[in-house]
Amino acid sequence: MRIFPLLLLLVWQCLAPPSVRAQCLALDELLALGAEPNALTTPQVVTSRLTSEWTYNGPTAGSREVFWTLAPAEGSAVPAARLSMRAQRPGQDVVLKTTQANCVRQLRSELKSRKLTAQPVTCPNCEAMRYQDSDFEVTIYSGMKGDYPLIVVAHQVPAPPAAPPAGLSASTAGTGALAALPPMPAVDVATAIKLLTDPQVTVLDVRTPDEYTAGHLNAAQNLSFRAADFVQQLDKLNPQGRYVLYCASGNRSGQAAALMRQHGIANVTNAGEYEALKAAGAK
Repeated sequence: MRIFPLLLLLVWQCLAPPSVRAQCLALDELLALGAEPNALTTPQVVTSRLTSEWTYNGPTAGSREVFWTLAPAEGSAVPAARLSMRAQRPGQDVVLKTTQANCVRQLRSELKSRKLTAQPVTCPNCEAMRYQDSDFEVTIYSGMKGDYPLIVVAHQVPAPPAAPPAGLSASTAGTGALAALPPMPAVDVATAIKLLTDPQVTVLDVRTPDEYTAGHLNAAQNLSFRAADFVQQLDKLNPQGRYVLYCASGNRSGQAAALMRQHGIANVTNAGEYEALKAAGAK
């Protein structure tokens, strides 16, 4: 029964104007952009992967941001779609803003074909679902206010760098060597709840500041794993302290916990998913 919607989607792709089809970047295209190692420093590598309908917008006197746009629809002053890159840890995000619901339907179909489970994400006054695989995650926001009601954020985790030569410590090799560590598994929810009630424990929310602002555990401090200076921030923590970490899915907190142990902070626990903790009664 899923064949009929796919056929309708194919018909739409054939009949839609080129400027509309151009903004419907496929999953593989988004991930390929996210995997480009020089995308943030050399915009030409992004431009070369886009069709001619996209226009590059460089830095101006008022903003250093670079982005790509599609020509506005007839009668509108707002670009039909907007594409940008932003630094994350590890790697980078590809952010696609669009008005075309069909583009998002196409992307959801691709994600579901990979048998990825959709997880709700906290988003005030909108809806958001995250699809996560072993090496990428895609979050789709709908019902957003402003020019673009639909926003897609794709994060392609880059391949881990080679291990540092023998005798070279992780701190000497840089943060890349640290990022190659496997994530620490999350404890079960009951154990996590018990640890969270311990007054001697420091609770760290390693999600982004926006996610933290949208909702967090009362005792949690925000230490974004994707911040460019995350490893440097670890130097400010007490290596003898006890830490419990959580994030949206348990993946970032698992990676952050592994980094902390590598950094000499031994007593650290991955508490897993924020929503699961809230559902279990964590305040």
